[in-house]
Amino acid sequence: MSVPVLDPYGEEVTTEMGATSPFAPVSLSGMAEPAPAPPLPGQVLRSPFAEAAVAAGDGDRAAEATDALLAELEDPGFTEALEALADEAAARHLRSVGTWSNDSEAPTLATADTMQWLEHLAGEADRMLGALEAYFGDRPADSLQEGEIEAATGIDGFTDPADVQQLFFGRLLDKAKKLAKGAVKLAKKGLSVVGNLALGPLFGQLRLLVKPLLGKVLDSAIGKLPESLRPLATQLAAKLRGETDSHEEELADTFDRSLAELVTAPDENAAAHLLAELQPADEDTYAPSAAHELDSARVRLARELTEADPGVAPIAQLEQFIPVVMAAMPLIRMGVRLIGRGRIVDGIAKPLSQLIASMVGQDAANLLSRHIASAGLGLLGLEAGGGDPTLGGEALAAAAEDTVRKVLTLPPESLENELLLETEIQDAFGEAAARHLPANVLRPELAEPGVDGEHGVWLMMPRATRPCFRYKKYSRVIPVRITRSMARAVLLSGGDSLERRLLDDGAETWPVDGEVELYELLPGGGLGHVSAFESTDGPIAAAEEFEELTESAATVLAGNARLAHVGHHGRSGGHRRPGSRYFRFRHRGRPLHRRHFLGVLFDLTAPQPVLRVNLVLGERDTHELAAHLQRRHFVQVVSIVRRLLGPAALKALEHRLTRLMTKHGITAEAGSAARLAQRLVDGVLRAVSDQLPAAAATLAKAAQDPAPGATLTFTFGFADRAALAAGTPVSDPAVAIRPGRHRD
Repeated sequence: MSVPVLDPYGEEVTTEMGATSPFAPVSLSGMAEPAPAPPLPGQVLRSPFAEAAVAAGDGDRAAEATDALLAELEDPGFTEALEALADEAAARHLRSVGTWSNDSEAPTLATADTMQWLEHLAGEADRMLGALEAYFGDRPADSLQEGEIEAATGIDGFTDPADVQQLFFGRLLDKAKKLAKGAVKLAKKGLSVVGNLALGPLFGQLRLLVKPLLGKVLDSAIGKLPESLRPLATQLAAKLRGETDSHEEELADTFDRSLAELVTAPDENAAAHLLAELQPADEDTYAPSAAHELDSARVRLARELTEADPGVAPIAQLEQFIPVVMAAMPLIRMGVRLIGRGRIVDGIAKPLSQLIASMVGQDAANLLSRHIASAGLGLLGLEAGGGDPTLGGEALAAAAEDTVRKVLTLPPESLENELLLETEIQDAFGEAAARHLPANVLRPELAEPGVDGEHGVWLMMPRATRPCFRYKKYSRVIPVRITRSMARAVLLSGGDSLERRLLDDGAETWPVDGEVELYELLPGGGLGHVSAFESTDGPIAAAEEFEELTESAATVLAGNARLAHVGHHGRSGGHRRPGSRYFRFRHRGRPLHRRHFLGVLFDLTAPQPVLRVNLVLGERDTHELAAHLQRRHFVQVVSIVRRLLGPAALKALEHRLTRLMTKHGITAEAGSAARLAQRLVDGVLRAVSDQLPAAAATLAKAAQDPAPGATLTFTFGFADRAALAAGTPVSDPAVAIRPGRHRD
């Protein structure tokens, strides 16, 4: 059956099964060293085990010790250091790609540059931990004094790190202190498996894990598909993959578990086996990643669509392109295996090519390029009237890629249903075309103007490293004026809200004027790429400028909830993954920065489980609470804390509890984390009401301390792990007040 083609002045295009093209009728005229052999018992390892260590049959005690030590090692700051390190490595890699003239060799040369930087960092970390190992030697863990680790390394802990290297080293020292502290606690609990360990061997175990960890950071930076730190990941790691917000958080969790298992291993053979698992896989580090293969495929498809004959469906071109997109989507393998790669490619390529056919060719590319250039003058560095003839083909290729990515997330049964498949292709391509192409060439119902009536497009970025694109940016900077209630409705990460963020930034009157910029991650992309090319701040602060673009944020800030959606390949609530969208809010010309005000930690080394909730107050809230307490305005005190622990904080608390329970193998009924989160909030409010009035002087002293803000720590006790799973604390929490921002 023939396929109608768009007449330059005529009717709309339909495919064989009635799918409709999104285009309106228009006129087109006018580094690496070889992996070392696994260490053999007695060859590298210095035995840290006491004669009274775990004997055969004491597996349960060893598991208890491992889990308790794992809880002690928990440190959100370490995850943030890994994220900052991965962001910096990714930025270095992409900048290096842009400096090489040979596109085919640029990724390999950039990988070598990035590997050299990370190897230098690994060497410095090894020397630092080696100095600790030698300095403390056979001293028992309970002999460690406050400040001794800093004195031994000559490092003050980097309370205000100047770069990501200092941040990472500071967090490594924190990890060493937590390791020693955990060993002492377990000894007091009677778990001699680690209780007799000396400090030197303890720090030596930590030292052994740093290089494999940084190898995985390199993989993330150069766009390799995420893997666990240990190739033979446990079932727990698989579960955590569904609960973590980033690849770096998964790495931090697996690093902690590897360290806990290594320290509590029953003998040297078990320790050597664990270390063998950590050795890098025998693969070519310099081989092009799936993201770089996709870079080349995008360029090729854009060129082919521009050079194609007008009105001719580009089936062969798409049949080459689709498998490359599939290779960058590791989670679609089940459908491919069940149906077959060839059938999937053929089932998508033919109908998609028919929908694209009316916009291929040089004239169509020129038309699209002019409109796109007009929409993104500032982003593209073009002057009015200027243009880039490749923009049209690039936008069509981007729309095709988004379509393929969304369609491939269908279940196998739908992929095999020809009518359902073509319907999905039509709808997905219509949405993708509306995102990437100007309103002038779209059917009227597809163009989605923003809150001010303007239609924007998503542009491939950064332009300086073309054709290596790692994120998209919305072509328009959106001006907004929001009331206090609107700001309160925008919920941010970690339980914060835009209202609290603006108040901390000094907003005193409402409504507030600001500007919003929107971003989307591409395969191989991360916030490090965005911050490196979009921010003038240092790498540590830059990543704190970007927040996940949720439906509520998109509705309030851009007047369009659909801007938060990029298709099913972007997992709702999943950060730092391809398809994730972010926004940056500028107030008074400068970006707002993320703050961390709510933390949850377990202590499983105590005789009974303990759960701590840290409420980290900014300067404004600290002084306001202190003033109300001094005036005995207790209702206002409780009201402020209640607002801080609103719906967003409750949801963040539930998410954190779910992750911690999963990590520590605490089996709980469905909904138990939500119930526990609510009970914790209720307990915090009762504790504030009962205990905070008597602590007015302590809070006033904390408010006047040079350290910024204050931390309220609420400690809940539980009878046993079953009570923790059931969400039934023994009583309301004890409250402690400390000056400064703390998360331990």
